[in-house]
Amino acid sequence: MNKSRWQSLITPELTHLSADRNYTYLHYADGTKKLMSSTLKTWQQRLPHFLRIGKGYLVSPDHIKWSDDFTTGYINQQPFTVSRRAAGALRKLGRVST
Repeated sequence: MNKSRWQSLITPELTHLSADRNYTYLHYADGTKKLMSSTLKTWQQRLPHFLRIGKGYLVSPDHIKWSDDFTTGYINQQPFTVSRRAAGALRKLGRVST
């Protein structure tokens, strides 16, 4: 995919990305999603400000709300379990807030 194509997919409405083997779903605030034939790792390199909260998800820090114990994040009331490793790293970075 050329650079202008994937850059056009990255908008402020992009809430999170989810992995499906060698494919990635891009999820938007209005509920739409797009399937892309690239890995989540590739998208993580393109979106360094997004947070990796586990093996299968990258989330926008602008769209996620955290539970009191930081083990769960919510985007549009949809829960996402945060891995222990990611939660620890987020706390150290000071990225986790309620």
